[in-house]
Formats: sequence, C-alpha cells, structure tokens
Amino acid sequence: VEHIVQITSLAYGGKGVGRAGGKVVFVPYTAPGDEARIEIVEEKKGFSEGALKGLVTPSPLRQAPFCGLFGICGGCALQHMRYGHQLEWKQKILEDTLGRIGGIKDIPFDPPQGSPEVFNYRSRARFQVNGRRWGFFESGSHRVASLEECPLLDPVINDAFARIKDIFLSGRLGKAPPLFAIDIGADEAGGMAVAAFHIAENQAFPWEGLLGGAGPLKGLEVWVGRPFKRDKGKRVFSCGDVKLDYEAGGIRYGAGISVFSQVNRLQNRALIDRVVDCAELKGAELVVDLFSGVGNLALPLARLAGKTIGVEYSSSACAQAEENAALNSIEGVSFIASPALPWMERNVNTLEKGGVDVVVLDPPRGGEPGADRAFSILRPKKIIYVSCSPPTLARDVSLLTGRGYRVARAGLFDMFPQTFHIESVVRLDLQERRY
Repeated sequence: VEHIVQITSLAYGGKGVGRAGGKVVFVPYTAPGDEARIEIVEEKKGFSEGALKGLVTPSPLRQAPFCGLFGICGGCALQHMRYGHQLEWKQKILEDTLGRIGGIKDIPFDPPQGSPEVFNYRSRARFQVNGRRWGFFESGSHRVASLEECPLLDPVINDAFARIKDIFLSGRLGKAPPLFAIDIGADEAGGMAVAAFHIAENQAFPWEGLLGGAGPLKGLEVWVGRPFKRDKGKRVFSCGDVKLDYEAGGIRYGAGISVFSQVNRLQNRALIDRVVDCAELKGAELVVDLFSGVGNLALPLARLAGKTIGVEYSSSACAQAEENAALNSIEGVSFIASPALPWMERNVNTLEKGGVDVVVLDPPRGGEPGADRAFSILRPKKIIYVSCSPPTLARDVSLLTGRGYRVARAGLFDMFPQTFHIESVVRLDLQERRY
C-alpha cells in the first residue's frame, strides 16, 4: 500500500520522519520538506519502515546525488541534501538525542564545526571482496556493491584500490588467496598508501609483488580471519612501511594500518584543538586519556600538563604512541595497554590520592557503560567525552550528571560529510559537594 507522506524531520541514522496510517514512519533517502510517495515495507509495534517510491514535491533542501551508487551502497545516507542542511540537521539530532535519551536540556553548544572538505576527505577505508565483486556492502546487507572509485576517499586510496583490484582480477601474480576484505589508508603527504589484506586461510602468494605493481602502495600486511567478525584475526605477513603518517598541532604521528586513527585529518586537527581548549591546562595537572590509541589526544595534552597517562586496549597502538612521544620529544606521558574500565577500577584508589584533574575518553560506538561508577570515586575535575554515537553519549552523560557533573560545553564535529555519523565533544565539570 502506498502513502503520500510529508517528511518533517530527520532521525539519527539519516532516515526522514513522517506519519502514515496514524504511525510514525521512517523513510531512507528523504529530506525534511519532501512530499513523498512511499510504500510501507515493515510494520513495528510503535512505528513503520518505509521505502521511497517517488517525490510529489521535492524539498528545497535537496541536491542531485553525485555518486551513481547512492541508495545502493550503504556508506552515504545524506548525499541528496546540500551540505549546509546536513550540518544543520546533525546539530538538531544531537541536541534532540541528548534531551530525549539523556534528559539533558539547555546545553551550552558551540557552533557546529563543518568539515573543510566534503569530498575526498577519508584517509582510510575498508573494501569488501566477494569473487569479482569489489567495493562496499550494500545498505543493510552483506552483498557487495561493485565500485570503481568512491568520491569520499583520498584520491591515493582510489588509485591504490584500482591497481590492486586489477592485479588480483587479472591473475598477474598467480592464483589469488581467499580474499574477503582490504583496508587501504593514505599518508597525509607524499601520495603513498598502505594496505591490510584479510584472507580466510593462509596460502602461498607473492605479496611483495604488489609493492612494485600497485602504484602508490608502500607497505602491506596480511591477516587471516573470518568475514563479518569483529576480531581482526592473526597477522601472518608484513612487508614495506605499514605506518600512515599525519600531522596535527605541530605533532607528527605514525599510525599502523591496523590500529584506529581518525579518518578526516583536517577535522581531527580541529577536534584536538577543542579538546585542548576544554582541558584548560596550566602545567601541573594529572591527565588520564582513556582509549588513547596512538596518542592522538594524549600527546598534545601532555605538552601542557604535568603528567599524562594514556590507556589503550591495543598493545600495538600503545607501542606506536610511545614511538610518537619519542619522535616529538614529549615527556611526562606514559601509555598502558589495558581495557579502560578494568584499569580505572584497579587503580582508582591510587589515582584518587594523586588527584586526577582531567579525564578524556574517546570510546568506540558502544560508549563505556559503568565508567560513571569509577568516576564517582575518582571525581576528576573535568571529563572531556569525545563521542561518535549520540545515543550512547546521551546515556553516559545522563549517568555522569547523576554523579555530580554538569555539562559545561558541547560541540558537534562533522567528521563524515554525506553520512549520518555524528562526532561530538562534551565537557563535564564536577560540581561542589553540598553537605
């Protein structure tokens, strides 16, 4: 059954919101202001899922999508909206989510920080491989949408991808191993790329031949694992230089292709500046950076603090962070390989005695449930929460406000133009105890 629906807003995830048959309906690839012809594809208890069949009256927020795979590939949700409107609606979604889920009102927001580049901004990407189909997963599935290049990626990545794909599909280096994914990242300068190949089982293959034949490829790793699993598997081969180099705030960083680093480098600089600004360091503070990665935030903070501790689950990221500290002659910083919450719980009494001034946390999408309990004992003066998920941010900030903190400052950083993803920085200040 088709309905004519007025799309009135956007939900987190990028779907347009309207009403059909007396229920809220979520419709991908629509924009606020659309009068849309839709079909209900799934009925849920309190809402419906719809599919766009056509536009009766298009929204003035619209633009023509610039990629032929838009609506097929699952990467972009907002290409059909002009960038200024994407940013405006992401801000509304962030504010609404913090209010609706977290119960947090009247937040002092800085103006949203739009991305300086809205195309070619991604410095790394994972490509999926299924036989002769090389590309990204289609929306909501594990079917691979074949692509030649992606307009969001650094051109160096597109070049390396095309050359690697040609080598494998042509068979020039022999029978290909059972490849199911490739990570490709680009150096910030120098036009070079690094790749990590993910295979289902280890087979003899002349991997070194790719360094000479795949254009900008300067190094590669090979990992044996299973498709669709979160763990990376086991690294079985490496050759060349597998570090990606970038610079921010006068600090030079190296990050291995298989450890986390921010993909929008210009925005990463703005993010670092905001975190440092929020910390308000005077030179004697103790700073703890949870989920510290390769030192992206810990190192600029360490230059201004008395002592800085970075805590990171990945031992290889920790080792790289130590290298980055030495490379930049930054002292007074140490990195500990441990899951964040268990480390904090083990050390809470020692840290409490020393008096932690600032805790920075930049957790994965699931946030850090339970951290509020440790914070209630540790009681750092400031918590700076860098989040890539408004719902988990709202949940965690709500718990922290219940432990004596208040939101002092918040801001959106659009790391991922054309997609629904929202990055934000929230500073929480400890309130004086009242007896």
